[in-house]
Amino acid sequence: MQAGRRLAYGALVVLALSALLPPHLNGNWVHVLTLFFMMSSLAQAWNLIGGFAGYASFGNVTFFGVGAYACAYAMNALHWPFATAFLLAVVAGAALAAVLGWPILRLRGHYFAIATLGIAIGMQALVAELPPLGKGSGMTLPINSNFHFFYWSMLGILMASIALTAFIAQSRFGYALVAIRENEEAAAVLGINAARAKVFAWSLSAAITGAAGATYAYWTSFIDPPTVFDLNFNVLMIIMTLLGGAGSIVGPTLGAFILSAIGEYLGAQSVSPWHTVVLGAIIVLVVVLLPRGLMPYLTGNLRAFNLNALRAQLRASRV
Repeated sequence: MQAGRRLAYGALVVLALSALLPPHLNGNWVHVLTLFFMMSSLAQAWNLIGGFAGYASFGNVTFFGVGAYACAYAMNALHWPFATAFLLAVVAGAALAAVLGWPILRLRGHYFAIATLGIAIGMQALVAELPPLGKGSGMTLPINSNFHFFYWSMLGILMASIALTAFIAQSRFGYALVAIRENEEAAAVLGINAARAKVFAWSLSAAITGAAGATYAYWTSFIDPPTVFDLNFNVLMIIMTLLGGAGSIVGPTLGAFILSAIGEYLGAQSVSPWHTVVLGAIIVLVVVLLPRGLMPYLTGNLRAFNLNALRAQLRASRV
């Protein structure tokens, strides 16, 4: 954990220095890095519930969409400034997670995953039927042509999420989440209020996700249900977290960086329409060789690739 904290501090320093880059970058790179910061923030948020607590949520995109629509409604209908609308999105995401968490987090495993997936699909359908939210036609927001603002905003959300994860990782709350992930019954015997800890972790995760959703809505200046409730966002959150190392401090950001870099490289090489196939094959290969992600190797907890696991899977495939 000491090595993980050192990596977290190093990542925060690098990210802080990256705040100086926008004036020296062209518009395309500003866009690419802004998107990377956003996806990293979403992965860091998912890690709190999926990595630390061990509850694989396939519905975290719900809070992304809720944050986006809360911001859009506040700025478009109520004429609030972005700062106030942003806070509303954060509170709305956390509050919704708290309300849904008490019943949903009683489920475990694939039951919880399916339930959260159903919530995401249901929320998209609900928003598409609400006239104040534009129904299926979407909503527009005021245009801000200063794209450096969104770069710095997404960067700030990412740095805050990493700092929060580092704090949780060395706190009693973080140890409680890990205990729940390893054995929830044993955690209860130790006096841990599992229900309260899980709901609080999901609410924190939702708050970060809602913040990213609000900033994304203002960035694009137009949102509709299929865009902000897109399940691909949730899939990428999970893949990035698993690739970097679930339950680690900066693993999700590392996974987001690697996946983004691979995607940009393949896009630059013009390998489309095989872009998705090649990217998927790389992900499968890395997950097979590194089932615990990259962070255990970087922190020295593991010293070699999981070749034994690979051999075992190859033997099983020949049976």
